[in-house]
Amino acid sequence: MSENLLIFHAALAGALGACTRYGVDRLLHVMIPTSFPSGIMVVNLSGAFMAGWLAAAAVSGRIEEPLFQVLALGFAGSYTTFSGWMVQSLELFLSGYERQALVNLLLTLVPGWLLTLAGWWLVLLW
Repeated sequence: MSENLLIFHAALAGALGACTRYGVDRLLHVMIPTSFPSGIMVVNLSGAFMAGWLAAAAVSGRIEEPLFQVLALGFAGSYTTFSGWMVQSLELFLSGYERQALVNLLLTLVPGWLLTLAGWWLVLLW
């Protein structure tokens, strides 16, 4: 695959990832109305699993490097949102919800790392 085609595919995957993130976040807020940023948490946790799975698939040779770049860096990279997670945590904190801010940080960071590891192991044990 040419470099220009790879960039095009990664950009397209990035656009799809961003739209998917927005859709999942909005859908969860409609289904479960709460001030807690559960939508972004679900996005980040599922994206962490996806990234681990894709990384292991690439390392093990189950997918080729260009496909890894498109899916992991393009789609998953724009699907997950570190900046949105941080802003929502800060908004909770500044609104007087210090405990919810801490819960949001911890319930995304620790399980996110574990889900990345689970995605990695799933491919390697498969």
